[in-house]
Amino acid sequence: MQKRLILVAAALGLIVPAAGLGGCGSSIVRETEGQGGGGGEGGDSSSSTTTGPIWDAGKDAFDEYIDPGCPSTPAPIEDFQCDPFDQLNSGCFPGEGCFIFVSYPDEPCGQEVYGAFCAPAGSGVQGDPCGSNTGLWCAAGFACVVTGSGTQCVKLCPLSGNDDCPSGLVCEPIDVEGFGGCL
Repeated sequence: MQKRLILVAAALGLIVPAAGLGGCGSSIVRETEGQGGGGGEGGDSSSSTTTGPIWDAGKDAFDEYIDPGCPSTPAPIEDFQCDPFDQLNSGCFPGEGCFIFVSYPDEPCGQEVYGAFCAPAGSGVQGDPCGSNTGLWCAAGFACVVTGSGTQCVKLCPLSGNDDCPSGLVCEPIDVEGFGGCL
């Protein structure tokens, strides 16, 4: 079929992308009623050839898509062992900070786990690089976040009310539901 389309297109002087027959946005030649077997032989003057996209312009592709979806799942599991917004009274030992985390499920419809735990506090503050590849860790009250400027410490902030972010930064939602970071 592909060779025939190329032959018909060549006979009509049409340009057809060599690698694109049948792909998204590519053009094909479609014979219409009354046209001969290819190359225009035997057709009459009322026959025509149509070029254009391979989809039906009157049809929406999303009408045919069926989202497999996940069954109704309960709210994410929460595991807050300390209070990330109150580092002084968080329940962590001296020298530790209360750090937020998210644990993503292994299966597509599994539940996420949001929480906070006590861990030794680092020295990184707003904008400092952090993470296992740097060996540097954030201070209490900060979270190590992937940003447009690399992985860096950002100050935790509440998503509503006074965010207490440094001048020029705003509190934006981060991966842990209900928490923001000064970005």
